[in-house]
Amino acid sequence: MPDAKDYLLLVEDLHAYYTSKRGLVRAVEDVTFGVKRGESVGLFGESGAGKTSVALAVLGLFERLAMFGSDAGSTETKRLWALRRQAREQGLTSKDMGEDLPGVEGKVWFDGRDLMELDEEELRKLRGKEIAYVPQTTMASLNPYMTIEYQTAEGLLAHEEYDDLSEDQVAAMVLESLDLVELADPTRRRRLKPKEFAMGEDQRVLIAMALITRPRLLIADEPTTALDMAVRHKIMRVLSAVREKTGMATLIISNDAGLIAEVTDRVVVMSAGRVMESADVTTIFKRPGHPFTRAFLLSNPTMEVLRRIRERGLRIRGIPGRPPDMTSPPPGCPFHPRCEYATEMCRDTLPEYREVEDGHWVMCHRYEELPPLEL
Repeated sequence: MPDAKDYLLLVEDLHAYYTSKRGLVRAVEDVTFGVKRGESVGLFGESGAGKTSVALAVLGLFERLAMFGSDAGSTETKRLWALRRQAREQGLTSKDMGEDLPGVEGKVWFDGRDLMELDEEELRKLRGKEIAYVPQTTMASLNPYMTIEYQTAEGLLAHEEYDDLSEDQVAAMVLESLDLVELADPTRRRRLKPKEFAMGEDQRVLIAMALITRPRLLIADEPTTALDMAVRHKIMRVLSAVREKTGMATLIISNDAGLIAEVTDRVVVMSAGRVMESADVTTIFKRPGHPFTRAFLLSNPTMEVLRRIRERGLRIRGIPGRPPDMTSPPPGCPFHPRCEYATEMCRDTLPEYREVEDGHWVMCHRYEELPPLEL
């Protein structure tokens, strides 16, 4: 088991379930990974893999959002959340209660503290200060009626530690943050509203908002979604430059292979709520081990991987079938219904998540038997 002292963030045996009209959704199952100080880690995988749920669980926001989902008023949902509250009061787990329950279980260590043990007030002091979050969509995250100067400063206004700052000091910190993300002419444009910024510039504003308190960990959720190639490249450069200038750690959540390859040191590959594979970025993109990682990269290649695919006479192809229904996930390996290498063992028994070489972890029964693949 990894030692929390070796990591800025260490997630251990994380489970995160939420209720829906179709039943209990097992969004995150038994996820373990870490982010070292100053390191950039990518959470990489298809849509619906549970990546955002992991981020919300780390931030202590998953349960609050899950409790008020689409099925919040049903008798069954109320019963399950009542059981969750009872279990928490008694220090019990779902296993102790004899029933899968909504909510979060596991360990989330940040700088040696277990965030799962903190109350809401203690978490609020960390969120936006020590751990900052850049959400997926600018449209839903920026107030169209407020200037970006005001919105960038909100991170300071939300924490008592900054109450003694003068208006001039706040303005200087806003400008410094906007300058970090390389926003053009921030002195003049800080008084503009979000609609007056081009696509990609609003994404920079969101990153600047997260950076205003100089967090130790930045979590960026799909920061290049819906951006064209040129703008995506600029955002990648901004993320790399900010990390270089500040020395902070980053957790980048994305299904964009180019972004993950460009700005991360290590990659955690997720599918169906579980970690399929993790290794340094070179290993993942040149010698992927898990059948899911291979299939995902061949269906979603970076330009460099695409060039190597063509050189080796391989072909781009989609992953057959659909991701599993997480209200009733399949037995055994969650990827087996779509895996060309699946055997009876894969269908019946969940593989062990094991270290196959130094720093390279894979959850696959047949890893040693798979034909070699170098991209």
